[in-house]
Parts: sequence; C-alpha cells; structure tokens
Amino acid sequence: MRALWGMARNDLIVWMRSPAAIAAALLPALGMGVLVAVLTNSVGQQPVALVVKGTGPAATRMAGLIRSDVDAYIITEMSPADAEKAIGSQRVAAIIVVPENFDAAVARANAAVDLYLNNVDIDLADDIRRSVTRSVAEFDAAQLGLLGELHGPSEGVLLPNPYRVAVAEHDLRDTNVSFLQYQVIPIIVLIVISIGLLGTSLLTARDFERGTAKMLVVSPVPAPVIVVGRLLGGTLITIALVAPLVALGFLTHNIPYCAEESNAPLWLTLALSGPCGWILPVPTPSHGLALVALLLAVTLMTVGLGTLLGVALRDTRLVTMLGLNAAVYLFFLGGGFTTVAFLPHWLQVASRFVPTSHAIEGLRQALFYPDLVGFGNDMLVLSGCALASVALASVMLTRALRRA
Repeated sequence: MRALWGMARNDLIVWMRSPAAIAAALLPALGMGVLVAVLTNSVGQQPVALVVKGTGPAATRMAGLIRSDVDAYIITEMSPADAEKAIGSQRVAAIIVVPENFDAAVARANAAVDLYLNNVDIDLADDIRRSVTRSVAEFDAAQLGLLGELHGPSEGVLLPNPYRVAVAEHDLRDTNVSFLQYQVIPIIVLIVISIGLLGTSLLTARDFERGTAKMLVVSPVPAPVIVVGRLLGGTLITIALVAPLVALGFLTHNIPYCAEESNAPLWLTLALSGPCGWILPVPTPSHGLALVALLLAVTLMTVGLGTLLGVALRDTRLVTMLGLNAAVYLFFLGGGFTTVAFLPHWLQVASRFVPTSHAIEGLRQALFYPDLVGFGNDMLVLSGCALASVALASVMLTRALRRA
C-alpha cells in the first residue's frame, strides 16, 4: 500500500510542478467555457435601446416590464437621438419605443409599442421579436410574460386574459436555470476529460520517452502496484484540479452582486456572468451523491483512456495533440453545445455510443431536476466504460513495462 501511494503521490507532485502541462489541459477547456459564456450573452441577451416618450402610468408600467426582462435584453435607456446613433453604429440591435400617446391608446384598446429592428440576421431578429412579444403580452396577461414563467399559477389554474386561448403551464421542475448554467455542465465534463486524458497520458508517455519506465521495471515494486499507482495518480490529478472549480461554482451562486441584474455595461456583464452562479446547488443529498458518482466515473474512464494513449504513442507532443483533439470530439459528440435531442438524427444515433453524452445528461439531471430519472442508465454506461478503460489500460501498461 505504501508503494502504491508513493507512486500516486509522485505522479501528483510531478504534474503539479509542470505548469505547461497544467496549462495545456486547462486552457483549451476554460477557453471553450469563455466562448460558451460569450455566445450565451450575445445570442440570449441582445443590447437594446429603450426610449420612453410616454409619462403616464400605462407607459411607465410598459417600460418597467421591458426593463425587468433581464433574461431577454441588455437594456440601455436613451434619448431618441442617441438611440438613432446607437442603432446606426450597431451598438444596439434594436430600439423599443413607448410612444408619447401610449396611455390614451391603451384606453382606446389600440396601443402599440414601436420596434425598430436591425434584422440583418434572421435568428437574432426573431429572438428580439419573441422577447418584445413576451413583454407586451405581459402587460395584459401576466402569466404569458417573464413573471408568469418564473412565478406562474399553480397547475390547473388559468388566469383570465384578453386572449381567446389561455396557456395552461405544467412545469417539470422547480428551479429556473439560465442558459449559461445549463451549458456549464458540458464545460465541466470537458475539463475532466482534458485533465484525465492529458494528465495520465503525459506521465505515461514521459516514462517511456525518458527511459524511467525501465527503472520502474527493475525496482522491487511489483508491476500491478505500478499500474494501479499510475491510475490512482491520474485520478488524484483530475480531482485536485476539478474539485476547486466545481466548489467555486457552488460557492459563487449567491454572491450579492450580479451584472445581469444591473445596468452594467456589456463588457462587465460578460465578465461577471460566470461568477453570478456557475452551478446551482444540488436539490437533495441524494442528488449530491449522484453528482459525485458521475464525476468519479468520468474521471476513471478518462484516466484509463489517458493511460492507453500514453502507452500507444509514447511521445509527449503527439499525446498532447491527440489528447486535446479527442477531448474536443468527445465534447461535441456528447452534446457539448446543445441538447442531444436537438441534433440531427444521425448525430443523435452516434451520441448514444459516446459516453460523454450520458455524463452531461446525468449531471444536468442531478443538478437541475427534482428527480433522478435516467440516472441509473447513465451511471451504468459510465461505470461500464470506466471499468473497461481501466482494465484495458492495466493490461496494456503491464505488457509495456515488461517489454521496456
């Protein structure tokens, strides 16, 4: 046991003293996280100028509804002249105008909010159209707007509204998750994959590249102990780097300031969108155990794959290039940028054979939903892949050491 722990501790110390290796494992995954955060804010929240010309209570209420929809807009109140300059220079994507005669028009039941839209991109234009429609609908039917979505009526209760068809909403969960929080889960999986793959593969390749594998063979330590120590070392490396990031995500969920809830400029909103709660707290202790079990299974799987990669290539440069590419492919095919169900059919079929898709779905279930539906299947697949990769890595590394 002492020899096994010594092997694992030595690997952990060597890795921690290799800043270039740590950077190679972390920076691409963190860069992908920054990209996801920027895309989330640029697509989900559009910079919009709000011009409020009306001064009556109805105009004030309408402007307040638009300001409160922080999930849809990054609102900047401007004068008509400043708004014209902003949309001309493309600093805003649209101008929402509450007209001067808004209150009188509401009394006549023919009020309108003016939308001046830069519709060069159909997807972004449709996002703004839907958001404005939601805000306007909320003026007469609260349950159709953002407040209705967040604090809607209990199941089976329909609030009166001026439309002929009401919406009977049946929520699947109690929490409301931002798109950024939803997309952080694949980034965590990507970080685990990158560190697990590169951490173990670089250490294994380094032993063969520098000839230290021969020293391990002639040492009095049995080969099985060396193999298990290497796998344990890779696991500790991954945990040492991933655990602080996950803990930070939980601890920053309830910080007192959030740029999304203020009138902060766009650059500050992007900078603080991550610290305003990367990860939601787990609903119950059983959800927490499920979260830990899934992360541990992914870690063991990637450590086994990293060992196989290091034994097969035995070159640190090749290991780095191939390991990063493998991590990215596993990320995308596992539904890294979108839910697997939204992908083309052939990609949905392919993703069933990619274990990262089960890791992402399982982690989302553990964090965002009140139940653990599908967790057993996800955990079974990940555990099977982890056992298979660890067993195969043990056999291959043992053979390689005997031939060294």
